[in-house]
Amino acid sequence: MLAAAKEKQLASAPMESKAFQGTGPLLLRDAIYLYNHPIYAGSLQALIGYGCDIFQLVLDVESGDTDIYISEGLDSGGYFALYPDRIYAPDAMFSYALYTQYFDKGFAFSDATFDSASGANPYTVVGTATAFGYCYSINPEAAAFACDEVGCYSSDEVNPF
Repeated sequence: MLAAAKEKQLASAPMESKAFQGTGPLLLRDAIYLYNHPIYAGSLQALIGYGCDIFQLVLDVESGDTDIYISEGLDSGGYFALYPDRIYAPDAMFSYALYTQYFDKGFAFSDATFDSASGANPYTVVGTATAFGYCYSINPEAAAFACDEVGCYSSDEVNPF
């Protein structure tokens, strides 16, 4: 999933290997939105930023619940971690920003308790959410993507899921 977004971004505009390089104004360079998007039990969907100095998630869980995975620098020894709290529909809108020096930053949604060995369907819908991914950067080529297990899609492409 992450590799597909990186390949798509690098093919469209070569970039430096890390964010925070160069000078210039920190501006909103790209944004991606998923409206009333299903949250699947065992299949990750993600919002990923490449070259973003700051990548922000704003999430409104409309039904059910979700767990959020946070990733930074997966292509350069970074980390992939589970956010400690599950987000439920009655909760207020959730926001989180990533701002390290890593080139790639992202958020994935799924049910952390899903057991793939159980034989359960990973595409069982456990909720719906509206998610916004905002990419702020000094780099005008920074971009945001929505990804699933099939591929990654930029903000100017038709969202297949």
